[in-house]
Amino acid sequence: MTLVREGLLGPSYFYHRRLISESKSWSPSEIREYQQTRFSRLTRRYGDGITQKDDYRRDPDRYTRWDMPLLGHTVRTSGTSGQPLRFQADTFARRQKERAYLFDIWSGIGYAPHDLRVCYRGEIHGGLVRFNRLENAWLISPGATVDEELGTLRRWLRAMPPFFLHVHASSLVTFIDLVGEDLFRSLPVRGVIAGSEAFPAGEQLRFEQQFGIQVAHWYGHSEYAALAFCCRTCRGFHFYPTYGHLELLDSETEGCRRIVASSFNRIGTQFVRYDTGDLAVGPAGDCPADNFPRAGAIVGRSQETFIDSSGRRRSLFGYVFGDEKSVIWDQVRDIQVVQDRPGVLRIRFVANPGADKDLLQQTLERRMPMVGLEFEYVPAIERTPSGKRRYFVNAMQTDATS
Repeated sequence: MTLVREGLLGPSYFYHRRLISESKSWSPSEIREYQQTRFSRLTRRYGDGITQKDDYRRDPDRYTRWDMPLLGHTVRTSGTSGQPLRFQADTFARRQKERAYLFDIWSGIGYAPHDLRVCYRGEIHGGLVRFNRLENAWLISPGATVDEELGTLRRWLRAMPPFFLHVHASSLVTFIDLVGEDLFRSLPVRGVIAGSEAFPAGEQLRFEQQFGIQVAHWYGHSEYAALAFCCRTCRGFHFYPTYGHLELLDSETEGCRRIVASSFNRIGTQFVRYDTGDLAVGPAGDCPADNFPRAGAIVGRSQETFIDSSGRRRSLFGYVFGDEKSVIWDQVRDIQVVQDRPGVLRIRFVANPGADKDLLQQTLERRMPMVGLEFEYVPAIERTPSGKRRYFVNAMQTDATS
């Protein structure tokens, strides 16, 4: 059955699956040769300067190839680090390529293509749970998991056959808290699939030791320029050399390096020496697993959590920033979330001209029934001394440490 399902994924999936398998035995010189050929082609075409999001906003046509009807389509980033970026992606090969790499990462904990998943991440429309037959995945709505729904959710989970739990790193603890630790330990969870953001130092290992469940964890971003898996041997991040080109450059943050990536995608927007805005720690020592480019840790994506009305800690990511199709980003230029006291969030907006404030507020109230919301419209969101915006401000923690 697995082979039949894999056969539906398309030729690009099989091409990249073979490339991934071969690259794991490449020597450092073979990896450099493969990467330099493709990286040099990009820098000859676009130059070798560091690029930022604004470069692609100002002149999207310059960095886009084969932008033709049907071949490409518009994609929008989630906006976790600012106003979302729109760019072009390959209509046919992108999903096939992504599946090849993600399935390889997930296979490290025993996942086979199209094994059953239960996903607790992002906004789900149409009730508490919904089944995606194409993905063979049950989708649980975080926004629907208010207290009156928890009994239904727990009964539903008790009837589930063995499955992989798919979460954001910061929503794993939230999920356990929602269903209860005793019930979670009794569930037939075959493994945890956790991407999109970093675990706090040591948390992944502590979870695996405490619950006896392995975690497949990775680093990537919506621009598809770099992808890395968390290695079970060294606990660092190995960047696939056939996916894109990685550079770790100096940063203003002590002990950290900037992640600068170049994509190897042939159709759509080509990101060249693109400063992702994320930070990493350089690798410590060698790893016998492979000769891939490595980072010791990804540290640029903080775990932003808030305390809801019942005292539970929840991830902010999936409610405010995690949905790239949300109407929020059509209404505002900037946003900041502040928690002054438990159970209440203050949402600060820099609204676009003509923004529908009622729609904006109703959207967030619908998505976040588990917390009280207060709305504030401001002309700008202040920056830190280093020029960064703070999209989540935990004023309670600030008060406690001041």
